[in-house]
Amino acid sequence: MSIEVKNITKWFGQFKALDNVSLTVNSGELVALLGPSGSGKTTLLRIIAGLEAPSDDEGQILFSGADVSDHKVGDRNVGFVFQHYALFRNMTVFDNIAFGLNVRPRATRPTKQEIHDKVMELLRLIQLESFADRYPNQLSGGQRQRVALARALAVEPQILLLDEPFGALDAKVRVELRAWLRRLHDQIHLTSVFVTHDQEEALELADRVAVMSNGKIEQFDTPDVVFHHPASEFVMNFLGTVNQFSGRVSKGLVQIGQYKFRIPDDVNLSESGTAAIFVRPHDVAISNRPQPDKICLRALVKNVHSAGAHVRVDLVTETNDELTAELSHQENEQLQIAVGQSVFVHLRNLRIFGQASALNSEDSV
Repeated sequence: MSIEVKNITKWFGQFKALDNVSLTVNSGELVALLGPSGSGKTTLLRIIAGLEAPSDDEGQILFSGADVSDHKVGDRNVGFVFQHYALFRNMTVFDNIAFGLNVRPRATRPTKQEIHDKVMELLRLIQLESFADRYPNQLSGGQRQRVALARALAVEPQILLLDEPFGALDAKVRVELRAWLRRLHDQIHLTSVFVTHDQEEALELADRVAVMSNGKIEQFDTPDVVFHHPASEFVMNFLGTVNQFSGRVSKGLVQIGQYKFRIPDDVNLSESGTAAIFVRPHDVAISNRPQPDKICLRALVKNVHSAGAHVRVDLVTETNDELTAELSHQENEQLQIAVGQSVFVHLRNLRIFGQASALNSEDSV
């Protein structure tokens, strides 16, 4: 079941939550709506579900080509999983999962045996077979969220929508549960859309990521593309840690410190002025001597943070820009980096953003 969102605009009073948004989710795909608070991601999810209506009559929601814009929530056959579980406290795990089947009209309600078999199948799927007779208050947060997911799947929805499904869980449980959800999705191949503000979660879980800001989709592509080839300054800044500094523009060249390189053709910059330049910490290399034909700046080491999987080095460059580099522990041991040391930083995979577009400047590094 594919989802097509066409020209959706949504106003809440004077606030435009969605601004002519269009999006296509392929059948069996797992898509993340990623963005900060107020970006419109939850509003878009609720409009897909039928919990909200677009403000513009021209907007459409299509499921496999069929227009469902005027269909009520109950007629869209959508499963919805909320952040806070919304389980019935006075019902067992079994009864919570069976709820949607038990309340169906008599004509379409499965038999008791069919409901029992369906619930037990779902309990096996979420790996909670022995928890059927427990109550929600006897479960951990991760287990409750798995029960909420099973309840949504029990009615055999065509589409699964998840609103910040792991937001109420602690960090370790979130990591475990999102890995489990990815494995589950690979088993059932149900078209799914989930909302999150957690970049790592979106990049790890989704087949494609729609990065949203101010009611618009800034970029919609695979995790690899949105991270390594961001389409805008917002996407570059929002996805992961990034260093930002300015370069001087003159006669088709950008200058950083004493180094000049050609402005890529696809970057729209004025003839003179400044350019916004970005580089991720893992693309900042440190050495004790300059390397020829590299973008190279002298820098002073301000702090070294070695606790963790990588060593983070905070520096101030000769252009008075603050810079963070990320090294392996082996690299750090070889370089013997210390606070107050003068070093050279070599910048790889720079991103330059102008008025209209951006391009990776690997050819000049």
